[in-house]
Amino acid sequence: MTTPGFTEVFISFGLVLVAILISRYWRIPVAKDMALGSVRAFAQLVAVGYALKFIFDLESPWLILLALLIMITVGAHAAAGRVKKLKGAFVITATSMLVGSLVTIGIMLAARIISFEARYIIPLGGMIIGNSMNASALTVDRISSDLRNNRLAIETALALGKPWRTASATYIRASATAGMMSMLNFMKTVGIVALPGAMTGMILAGAEPIDAILLQIIVAYMLLAAVTMTSVAAVELTIRRFFTRCHQLQHDV
Repeated sequence: MTTPGFTEVFISFGLVLVAILISRYWRIPVAKDMALGSVRAFAQLVAVGYALKFIFDLESPWLILLALLIMITVGAHAAAGRVKKLKGAFVITATSMLVGSLVTIGIMLAARIISFEARYIIPLGGMIIGNSMNASALTVDRISSDLRNNRLAIETALALGKPWRTASATYIRASATAGMMSMLNFMKTVGIVALPGAMTGMILAGAEPIDAILLQIIVAYMLLAAVTMTSVAAVELTIRRFFTRCHQLQHDV
């Protein structure tokens, strides 16, 4: 495979046109979204490419932290946008993503698996934050909807003297599992059903397959830890908004 340039990118845009033609033929109303999304993805990725080159050249710890903070903020905003009718959803998603992302990166730095360099922290941080974003959105949305849809059962349990955590235990476990489900499926099928991006990228770049596989294993364990911490933090932060200290279920959340 040759090193891709802008010419190859424009040629590959033909695949987008194929997708648009198929959607229009089958009257699937996504052609406009495909076109705009493709152009937006091109502009965003090119801009990020130049920004990363600038950060890599300077190697400033403050710029690295700023880049991570921007990614978390944007990701938390996107995750909060998927949550319906929950006050303070952005604070919950941002906090849970911070917990999952920074703790995971901190452990990897402390164990000297990676060094505090932009070319390591930012790409790995992007993987962690992206997965944490999805986990927080799914978890918060699931626990919110479950608590609202099962008010009668929860209030009955509370009326019988059960504490709020016991009354909502089933929904807590289901919500955390929902947030981790994508990652759990990935762990079960990685290498068999699909070859992940980190490993594929290294192989395409000419690395030995075993080296690429070892890196992918580290990335998979890293993402599993981040998603688990994010999901649990999201559940804890969300469910406490639904109950008072007197173990009463609030209706105005």
